[in-house]
Amino acid sequence: MPSQPSGDMSDSLRILLVDDDEIDRMGVQRVVRASGLTAEVVEAFDGAEAIGMLRAQAFDVVLLDFRMPGHDGLWVLREVARRGIGTPIIMLTGQGDEHTAVELMKAGAADYIAKAQLTAELLDQSVRQTLRLHLAQQQHRTLAEALPLLVFSARPDGTCDYVNRRWSEYTGLTWGETVTEGWKAICHPEDLAESLRQWDAVLQNGQPFESSSRMRRHTDGAWRWHLIRAMPLRNPHGRIIQWLGTCTDIDDQKRATEALSFLAEASTQLTASLDRAATLERLAGLIVPRLGDWCAIYLLQEDGTRPEPAMLAHADPSLTPLVRELHRRHPLPADLPFSYPRVLRTGEPELVADSVEALVRQVVGEDTPLGPLERIVPRSWVMVPLRAQRRVFGALRVCVTGTSRSYTQRDLELVQELGRRVEIALDNARLFEVAKEEHQRAEQANRAKDEFLATLSHELRTPLTAILGWTRMLRSGQLSPEKQARALETVERNAQVQTQLIEDLLDVSRIIAGKVRLDVRPVSPLGVVEAALDSVRPTAEAKGVQLYGELDAGADLISGDPDRLQQVVWNLLTNAIKFTPRGGRVSARLRRAGTGVAIEVEDTGQGIPPDFLPYVFERFRQFESGLVRKHGGLGLGLSIVRHITELHGGTIQAHSEGEGRGARFTVTLPLVTAFPEHGRTSVSPSTLDGGKSFTGMPELRGLNVLVVDDAPDAREFLTTVLETCGAQVVTAASAAEGMEQVQRFRPDAVVSDVGMPGEDGYSFIRRLRALPPAQGGQSPAIAVTAFTRMDDRARALLAGFQSHLPKPIEPSELVRVLASLTGRLPPG
Repeated sequence: MPSQPSGDMSDSLRILLVDDDEIDRMGVQRVVRASGLTAEVVEAFDGAEAIGMLRAQAFDVVLLDFRMPGHDGLWVLREVARRGIGTPIIMLTGQGDEHTAVELMKAGAADYIAKAQLTAELLDQSVRQTLRLHLAQQQHRTLAEALPLLVFSARPDGTCDYVNRRWSEYTGLTWGETVTEGWKAICHPEDLAESLRQWDAVLQNGQPFESSSRMRRHTDGAWRWHLIRAMPLRNPHGRIIQWLGTCTDIDDQKRATEALSFLAEASTQLTASLDRAATLERLAGLIVPRLGDWCAIYLLQEDGTRPEPAMLAHADPSLTPLVRELHRRHPLPADLPFSYPRVLRTGEPELVADSVEALVRQVVGEDTPLGPLERIVPRSWVMVPLRAQRRVFGALRVCVTGTSRSYTQRDLELVQELGRRVEIALDNARLFEVAKEEHQRAEQANRAKDEFLATLSHELRTPLTAILGWTRMLRSGQLSPEKQARALETVERNAQVQTQLIEDLLDVSRIIAGKVRLDVRPVSPLGVVEAALDSVRPTAEAKGVQLYGELDAGADLISGDPDRLQQVVWNLLTNAIKFTPRGGRVSARLRRAGTGVAIEVEDTGQGIPPDFLPYVFERFRQFESGLVRKHGGLGLGLSIVRHITELHGGTIQAHSEGEGRGARFTVTLPLVTAFPEHGRTSVSPSTLDGGKSFTGMPELRGLNVLVVDDAPDAREFLTTVLETCGAQVVTAASAAEGMEQVQRFRPDAVVSDVGMPGEDGYSFIRRLRALPPAQGGQSPAIAVTAFTRMDDRARALLAGFQSHLPKPIEPSELVRVLASLTGRLPPG
C-alpha cells in the first residue's frame, strides 16, 4: 500500500473524485477550484476503479458519490475498511436525509455533504477539518505504536479500523481477520457474550466503554485478563466519529486479587468447623469448579499405609462416582513419576501441565478401553503434600479435564497456599477429635473410678461387717461352743476374702508400675492346672457346681513362675465357678497347641454379652454394676490374668455366645524351647508385647536411634526392641546426657521418656528443636510416658514430639510409629 501524503494544507493536495456522472464531476471540480484549495483532482468513474486507484496511489482525501451503479459508496467504505486503506472519505450525495448521514458516518465516512448544499466554502471547511482530524489520527497511531498496550480504533458503528503492532503480535490475527472476526477470535468463550452485550450497549448510548475479559495470547495460547477501555471521539456537532480504545494486561493483578480473595474465603470456610467430614465437604465446595473440574484428598492411615481417597468431588456431582471408579479400577503405582503415592513418599509438590492422559495410559494399558471413565481422565493436574508436625499426612490433588485449560506454576503456588490452610484445618479437626476422645475416655475413667471406689467400699465393708460383728459377739462371752466355732470359721473366711482383695489391688499396682517379678524356671503345666483345680474344688462342691479336668499328661514343660501361673488358672476357675449357677459345669483342659500349650477354662454359666466382650480384660470393668450386682469382686481378676499371661509371652482369649450361654477362656503359653530360661528377673508388663512376634514388623536397619530414659530396665527394653528390628541404638540416662549424645551421635530419630529427674523430657525436646537441622534439630521424636491424660498428650505434641505413646509400650506399635516417622514404613 502506498504511503499517505502528509496532509499539510500548505502543500498541493491530491484528491480522488469518485462519481459515475460526468456533469456532477465537472460541478465538483468547479467547486474545488473556487474553494481556494490547491489540489490535483484525479477522477474515478465507479467504486471498483476507486479501490484500485487507492491501492496503487496516494491521496489526501476522497470525494465519494453515494449513488453509483454496481458498487455504491457504502460498498467502497466497507472495502476501504476491509483492506485497511487509511485515506479519509467525504461523502457527496443527492440524498440529504439524516438516516443516510448516520449510516454513512457509521460506515466510516469522515464527513457528509449533500450535493445540493455543496459550496466552495463548505467544501473548503470540510476538507480542512477532515485533514486535521486525519493528521490527529496519524499522530495518535504513531503514539499507539510506541505504547506497551494493545491499541485499537473503531468507526461509529463499532467496526475496527485500526490496531497497533502490539495488538497484531499478541493476537496473531491478520488485518482481515481482525476486521471480520473481531472479538470472537480472541475473547474467551465464557466472557464473549457479556463483552459483546456491553459493547453493543455503548454503541447505542454513546457512553465510555470499560470491561474485563480474558484474551487469548497467540504465542502460547494462554488466556490473560485485560482491562478494555474505549472512549468516543465526537465532531463539533457532538456526533461520534470514532472510538479510541486500549487493552491493558491486568492478568497478574486480577489473579493475585482473586487468589487473595479465594484464600481469605478458604480460611473462613475451613475454620468454620472442627469436624473433619464437614471440613472436607467445605473444601470440595471451594475447589470445584473454581480451581478445577475435580479434586481429591488422600490421607495416610494412622499406621502410615497408603490411603483410599478421603474426599472426591467433581464439578458435576453425577460424575463423582466415575472419579471414585477411576481410583478403584486403576490405582496409581507408587513408582509412577507423577502420582499421589510419590507425593506422599517424597513430600514434594507436582505439576503436570499437559498430557496426563499419556500417564494414565501407562497405568491402564494402551489398548484398555476406558469407557465412561474417558469423561473424567485429567488433562492437567497439580498436587501438593499436606503436613503436620513436619510429617506428611496426606496430599491434595486438583485436576482439569477436556481442553479448556492447563495448569501453570502460578496455579501450583495457589494450591500450595490452599494446602497450607487445609493442613491447619485438618490438623485442628484431628486434634479436636483426639481431645474429644480423650475427654470421653477421661469421663469414662472417672465413672469407672467412682464405680470402682464404690465397689471397693462395698467389697471391704461386707467381710468387715461379719468380722467385726462376730468378734464383738466372741468378746461378749455369750456364745455357745458351737457358735464360737462357727464365729471363728466366719471370721477366718472373711479375712481370707479381704486378703485376696488386697492381693489383687497390690498386683494391679505392681503391674501399672512395671514391678511384677517373675521367678522363671521350667514348669510342668500339668502340675499348675492340677494344683489350681485342687484349690477351688471345695468352693465348687459347696456351690453345687461340677468341676472337671481334661488334662494331657504329656504336655511339655513351659518357662514361667509356677506361683503366678497357678494364680492365672485359679483366677479363671474361681471366676467360672462364681458365674455358674448350682448344677452347672466348669471344665479345665490342658493340651498341646502348636509350639506351646493351651489351657482352657469353660463354664455353662452366665456368659458375656457381645458388646462387653472387647472390654472383659480391662481393669475395673464389670458387666454388672451398681446396687443390682449379683456377684462380688472388684473386676480386677481378668485384668491380672491377662498381664501375667503376657509377661510369660503368652496370649489369652475370651469367647462367649452371649448371655446365658457360658464362656470359654483360652490361655496359650510357649514351650520352654521357645522361651529360654532367664532366671529371676524384673519384667515390664509389655516386655514381650503380649506374646506377639516381631515377624512382619518394619525393618529399621541402618536407622540411628537415641533412647533417653532414666530407668535402666526401660532403656534396656527399648534398646532390645529397636535392635531386634535392625536399628543402631545409643542410650542416655538423662536429658543432659541425651543432648551430649545428640552432639556426638546425630540421631535419625529420638525415643524419650518424659518424667525424668533434674530435667524432664519436655525441656529436652525443646532444647533439641532449638538446634539447626544439620545438628539433629528436626529429628523425629517419640514421647514414651506413663502420663496418659489428654493434657499430657497435648503438652508432648506442643513441646515438639511428633508422637505420644503411653506406657506400657507395645513393641509393635513403637516400631511402626518410628518407621512411619522416618519413612521406613512399606507401602500397602
